Amino acid sequence: MAEALYRKYRPQIFEDVVGQEHIERTIKNAIEQDKVSHAYLFTGPRGTGKTTTARLLAKALLCEHGPTPEPDGTCDDCVMIANGEHPDVYELDAASRTGVENVREEIIGRVQFAPTRGRYKIYIIDEVHMLSTAAFNALLKTLEEPPSHVVFILATTDPQKVPETIHSRCQRFDFRRISAESIVSRLGAICVSEDVEFEGEALDLIAHRAEGGMRNALTSLEQLIAFGEGKVTMEVAERLLGSIDTNDLAEIVRAIGTRDVASCFRWTAEYVETGADLAQFTRDLAEHIRNMYVLSLAGADVALDVGETVRRELASELPLFGPDRLARLLGVLGDLSAELKTSTNPRLSFEIALTRMVRPDSDLTLEALAERIEALESGHSAVAHVTGGGAAAAVAPQVAVAAAPASQPAPAHGHVPAENHAATAGVAPTQSAPTPQVVPSSQGAGGALAQGAAPTAPAQPAPAAQVASPAAASGPASAPAGAPTDQLKASLQNPAALQRVWQAALATLKKNKAAYGVLFLNTKAVYDADKGTLIIEFPAENSFAFKAVQKPDVQEAVSVALTQACGESLHFAYAQGGAVATASASAAVPASAPRPAPAPRPQVQQTAPAPRPAPASAPAPAPRPAAVPDYDIPPYEDEVVPYDDGFVSSSPAPAPAAAPAPAPAAAPAPMPEPAPVDARSSATPTPADAKSPEELQAILAAGFGDGVRVEEVRE
Repeated sequence: MAEALYRKYRPQIFEDVVGQEHIERTIKNAIEQDKVSHAYLFTGPRGTGKTTTARLLAKALLCEHGPTPEPDGTCDDCVMIANGEHPDVYELDAASRTGVENVREEIIGRVQFAPTRGRYKIYIIDEVHMLSTAAFNALLKTLEEPPSHVVFILATTDPQKVPETIHSRCQRFDFRRISAESIVSRLGAICVSEDVEFEGEALDLIAHRAEGGMRNALTSLEQLIAFGEGKVTMEVAERLLGSIDTNDLAEIVRAIGTRDVASCFRWTAEYVETGADLAQFTRDLAEHIRNMYVLSLAGADVALDVGETVRRELASELPLFGPDRLARLLGVLGDLSAELKTSTNPRLSFEIALTRMVRPDSDLTLEALAERIEALESGHSAVAHVTGGGAAAAVAPQVAVAAAPASQPAPAHGHVPAENHAATAGVAPTQSAPTPQVVPSSQGAGGALAQGAAPTAPAQPAPAAQVASPAAASGPASAPAGAPTDQLKASLQNPAALQRVWQAALATLKKNKAAYGVLFLNTKAVYDADKGTLIIEFPAENSFAFKAVQKPDVQEAVSVALTQACGESLHFAYAQGGAVATASASAAVPASAPRPAPAPRPQVQQTAPAPRPAPASAPAPAPRPAAVPDYDIPPYEDEVVPYDDGFVSSSPAPAPAAAPAPAPAAAPAPMPEPAPVDARSSATPTPADAKSPEELQAILAAGFGDGVRVEEVRE
């Protein structure tokens, strides 16, 4: 039987040890100075020379010409140590002798006896971390005060499991991983000695896969020599070691960099059909991306354990990635490596990880969110902007305005400057871009029209006498908002800066008026650069808050908060479900109307109320309860309703019934007559839009559930 290469070419002198010069020098100096310790602890990865160095130390101490730092390796003692036959050198495998009985029998019971042949008795305990706690405790006293002729050499790949009491009694030497260049040099010398043809790229791949272990490299080389019939080529190495081709690796990296999901899945299918190991490919891809990450941070001069061809390939792929994205990819690959060890469907796990790497929107982590924000800020993702004309007008947010009664004038837009009001009094303003049109809706007062689109019926121009002047506009929202500066516009067009401004405004609003701040939960801000307007979007289900923020005092508080956050006044509007309601415009009330416009009626499918009995044929009903303010859309049960005394007191009180104002000549329809009032209840003021018990029950049931009952109270 042929001898394995790693045994045949095991170092016989200190100079043959590869990559551990620091340990070699320390031990040789200790021998020359006669300062050999009684206990050593050799730690490091597998295949780095721990056991070999322990045997070389034994040779140096037991050589016929020793103790000497240069054992000849040919004397009887050196040959016996190399063959594992020396009577004074005890090699124990702690993995198979873990108990306290083994320590007592093989070490403690024999350590007092003098050496048989040489000057020392040397105990080499391999994988010492496998000893039990009791065995360590039994060894502790002997290790602390051994006889003068005993030397302990403990070797382990996991020093963290060795008790600190053992550490403190030993001189520790940490064996390093052997560099790829050193391994390639050693493999080349062995190939020449064995008369084997080889390719340098194949030896590079072997050294790369050895992960710093010389024994692993020699084992792979021996396998390749047998497989290639005496030749070590790159093709043979890739087939036998399961390595991915460099071109294939570059292809999948480019697909990830360009976010090409289809190419990633197609490549995965082809790779899996070859029977290759996905776990090995994950390790190769992780190392490739790690090299890119180091190169992106440290520059082209950083030392990488790759050839010049691979380095050029890495440099060409760097423009597709940023350091933050590369760090996130390394995290995803690390999770994938752990998952593949226990996954029942490795291909599915691999494809999901590829999707997370290509599409950050499918990864619910902070790193993925940061990558999405970075893509938005750098312009890699298309950002939809609200425009006022052209084809984009068809998809722009709709303008939701409350249609006033037929006799009421069109509402005046609050952000128009005062001089424009004076110049256009009695004349409909003309603009280059389409403007929102207000047309009475057949479904109720809260109808919404598409901004910039042609209305189904032309809007009636308001008469000159009924156009509200700036002085007539009531409430804080009627104050014109100055156009934002160019610096503010540029800042608000940045999504990240816009959200910071909006969050600062919300914090100020909550500090000034907590009840108002609650209304803006789950809202987001979008800036319309064409109109210079900040659009505050409400969720479609939050109709209560959308209606409540229309109050003038709420608008004033929002305006103050935005001014403090931006440093200047800013025009803003509300939106819900694609409909935009201008927040800084309030419906102007003509001077001839002594009362405010009636509240808009709710858009609720209601059944026709039961006919009221005639006053003469039926007893008069008791006075009806006070009318409940109506809303365009009934609130949902899960909405958070803010409660604040000031907020509630600011709600407008129902106006008393009064004779309708004479309709203007230009009004398209007369003011509807109020409902007949019962004789017995005529002394009680009743709002013009009071509801019947059936209507009230329908409204309350929509907001609070079917368990609401409305009963008339008779006096």
